[in-house]
Amino acid sequence: MIGERWPREAYEVHAVSLAKKLLGSYLVHVTAGTTYAGRIVETEAYGGTYRRQPDDGAHSFHGCTKRTEPMFRAGGCSYVYLIYGMYYCVNVVAGPAGSGEAVLIRAVEPVLGVRAMLANRKAAKASVNLTNGPGKLCQAMAITKEQNMLDLCGAELYIAAPARKTRLTILRSPRIHIDYAEKGKFFPWRFYIKDNPYVSRR
Repeated sequence: MIGERWPREAYEVHAVSLAKKLLGSYLVHVTAGTTYAGRIVETEAYGGTYRRQPDDGAHSFHGCTKRTEPMFRAGGCSYVYLIYGMYYCVNVVAGPAGSGEAVLIRAVEPVLGVRAMLANRKAAKASVNLTNGPGKLCQAMAITKEQNMLDLCGAELYIAAPARKTRLTILRSPRIHIDYAEKGKFFPWRFYIKDNPYVSRR
């Protein structure tokens, strides 16, 4: 089911390309007690430009800060941040160093460590609600600020290819929940696998 870990060069593409490429691959988090894995079913690209318009929906839009430093590293680094003061979101940094691009993993389909995911989410039984959102999947897979700025070619947090490739029908739409972005809220940079039940709700 889960194949080999992605090599570093796989991340050295622009965020929009990476956002599509991540679909169907696996997000893996290895902890002392559990190995978590989820099949990536929904992503959003951030950074760069669309039709010559810079992405004002990206954290990197205002430049490199202490918070956004991971986005300006070379592709293959994690970027984990806190939203609403309580939920973490995990991103895969894309492109060359200095580009300020990353891909938000919005939803995964649980594969390994499901029992621990249920405990982490305080859920009685498995359902699509377990990991069908960026905050939910981080809570389920025990991803916190401790996993910020990790080398995704390491052994703790990484992307793995599927053992066998299958044809996917990928749909796209504008990104969601970024109404603060004047231009970027219209960029069609959300990608997801058609008919997968774990895709987040709008």
